[in-house]
Amino acid sequence: MTQQAFDDLRGFDFDEADVHLWVFKRSMTAAKYVANYLRTDADLNAALKGFAIHEKERITEWAPYTYLAQTHENGCLSVEVDQTNFHLLKILVDRPEAEHAIGDVKKLRGVVGYVVKFSHNGRTVYATRRSPTTWTSAYRKKGVVNVFFKNGQLSAVKGDEFTLEPNFDLFCLDNSILIANKAGFEQVMQYRMGYVAAFGELQQQQQFVSLFTDLQPLIDHVGTNSTHLRRMAVIQEKCLYAQPGFMDAVQQVNTKRQWGIQFDAHNRIIPTANTASLIMKILLDQRLLSEITQIMYDVPEGIRVQ
Repeated sequence: MTQQAFDDLRGFDFDEADVHLWVFKRSMTAAKYVANYLRTDADLNAALKGFAIHEKERITEWAPYTYLAQTHENGCLSVEVDQTNFHLLKILVDRPEAEHAIGDVKKLRGVVGYVVKFSHNGRTVYATRRSPTTWTSAYRKKGVVNVFFKNGQLSAVKGDEFTLEPNFDLFCLDNSILIANKAGFEQVMQYRMGYVAAFGELQQQQQFVSLFTDLQPLIDHVGTNSTHLRRMAVIQEKCLYAQPGFMDAVQQVNTKRQWGIQFDAHNRIIPTANTASLIMKILLDQRLLSEITQIMYDVPEGIRVQ
């Protein structure tokens, strides 16, 4: 499915596509978003097409989305639409444009992102981006398109109202999302909430809690840090600590390598502020020894190759 979406994006003719720009805000309702259509002129449409074409040419490969995976300069990550909130946003931006057009500049305040619908030959690509920090008045920045709102329409001019930066966080085709910017995707789709929920569930899992004398130092270390929350979500997902012999091996290697993790008389980990980071790496199985050089490494992505 993803490969087909990737191929379709690479082959999509943005130059000939119709362009529709929608902006959206957060909502406390079940819909999660409120979206409105913005009329655009030919110059802005051309600029938006140029942004999409640049991204399409930049992205030459994809990999599955995981909590710890990162995009790189020529790659993207993939996730299915039904694993995100995007289907809720898609419902809104697929409504008739004329019935939901913005006529008052005040409705642009508080916008958290925008979706550009590119339609051609019966296919639609949804290019989405969180509102950049330049979504403010009287701002100038090299490499962005200044956008001026007048008479219910956005125009690409050297104005001082709003700016659109030349990239997108994600592209949606059919049932697949191609993530060009992971941080932007997670912010727009509120994906961070999944990490928070996963860590919350882990704190209620008796098998995990029983590994420690006190979970609080680990909770304090994680805090609201998105990277740490991702790591805890992966720990929950891998559940390596539940494998027979895993924690016995941790104790043995900890003693052999003098890592400094302390255990009580019942073989429970005594976490501290100084060892919390190391404990997380071990539970992720990301402290690895090279068979070639006998050098030990902390590996950012525990991708199993054998």
